[in-house]
Amino acid sequence: MNEFLIKSGIAKGEGNWYSRLTSSLYERIVWQKLNNPLGYIALALPSLLIAYIVSKMGFAIGVVILALIIGLPLTFAAMFYLKFGISLIIVLSFFLLGVKRFVGDVQLGLLMDFLIAVMIFGLIVRQVQERDWSFANNPISKIILVWVIYNLLQGGNPSAESFLAWVYTVRSFAGIMAMYFLLVYAIRSEKDIYFLIKVWIGLTLLGTIWGYVQEHIGFLPFEMAWIMATPERYALLFQAGTFRKFSFFSDPLVYGILLAFTSLLCFVLATGPFSKPKKIFLLAAGMFMMVGMLYSGTRAAFILPVAGLLFYGILTLKKQVIIAMFFAALVLGVVANVPSSNPNIVRLQSAFNPTEDASYKVRMRNQAFIRPFIYTHPLGGGLGSVGEWGKKFSPWSPLANFPPDSGFVRIAVEGGWLGLLIYSALLYTVFHVGIKNYLLLKNPKLKVVSLGMLLVLFSLTLANYPQEAIGQYPISLLFFVAIAILNLSVKFDRKPELLHA
Repeated sequence: MNEFLIKSGIAKGEGNWYSRLTSSLYERIVWQKLNNPLGYIALALPSLLIAYIVSKMGFAIGVVILALIIGLPLTFAAMFYLKFGISLIIVLSFFLLGVKRFVGDVQLGLLMDFLIAVMIFGLIVRQVQERDWSFANNPISKIILVWVIYNLLQGGNPSAESFLAWVYTVRSFAGIMAMYFLLVYAIRSEKDIYFLIKVWIGLTLLGTIWGYVQEHIGFLPFEMAWIMATPERYALLFQAGTFRKFSFFSDPLVYGILLAFTSLLCFVLATGPFSKPKKIFLLAAGMFMMVGMLYSGTRAAFILPVAGLLFYGILTLKKQVIIAMFFAALVLGVVANVPSSNPNIVRLQSAFNPTEDASYKVRMRNQAFIRPFIYTHPLGGGLGSVGEWGKKFSPWSPLANFPPDSGFVRIAVEGGWLGLLIYSALLYTVFHVGIKNYLLLKNPKLKVVSLGMLLVLFSLTLANYPQEAIGQYPISLLFFVAIAILNLSVKFDRKPELLHA
């Protein structure tokens, strides 16, 4: 580099005053890395200016300035380098709600929506030049697009009580749907798939560790303050003489279900053609997450490893898997029936005897109550008519205080039986294409990855019936990460020149 600059005359200061000025600045900024009087002044002046502004206008303006200093470069990086943007979104989806618990009622979700919108703009700019939408020309992408269009048309639902409820609901919904198309565009090789899986498992391990801290050491003061903020929240989290753990996620439901399907993913990957150290790590991580799942006290999560093992046996039809399923059933039968004073074990046992559970009976009564409404409203009551947005924008509506307690029931109530039919078609298409791709794959690594994604999607689909399992970060995002990986695996299997993992 130095020789090039000398030959070009820059280092010698040749040329007019502008050339000499730029060469001097280049030397002080790049060569000397600001380690000179000019650099000291350039760094000191903004620092003093920011300190003065904060002293005059308060701490809040300092936070805004810091956010701009950090946020602007990240925003431009996400816009022009989609892989970085996707990684950033995934990381934020894990920590955002935990941060919100610490800083109070701040609309941090808008940050996610803004970043996704920026990335969509970046994709559109690329497509103006490339004009190649082939990445979205497949059955899964088409049915997802149909689902998106249906939800956008819900803005004109004549049965909806509030248009604003639709606006607030479709905002986050559209962002998650958009992430799928960003994923299928940005993932260009098998190496990209493995990178996303590493980020996924790594972040889940961090969440698991914090759940262990809460179990064995206790909650931090701001976490306990959040628990005690309302009687309803305290009653939900303190059960059977102990607190349910939630790590840095929104609630124990997200924590438990996330650990359940990610542990399944680890176990499946451990059967693949990877090195022995990686297999040991995956098995250990899976067991670590499985124990952490018990701390959540989420009954719906306890069912998933068993159901996942059964689904795995059906897909693989391996003798050793069938034997393992038999022994697992024996162990589960013992655990589910042996008397125990451990509250985590008691909740685990209740998961396999739901008819005796009071909350299960309440769910059944609620579903029986709402069934006539679903039959007579093919378009439903409108997006956002149930739950938080319903209470805020249409508190007079009977739907506002209805607890769906199920992702499928929420879809049927808000989007009608027609919406539930389209969503069911989406799931059918995903599993039909996914299983077909899994059977066609020749690459052993991609085959085991596809199998893992099928188990993740099966677990989430199953969990979405007794709970709203796919509605919150990071699960809602990982759901579409799994779909994108499942959809793309066969593409890379047919193009070995792209494989560099």
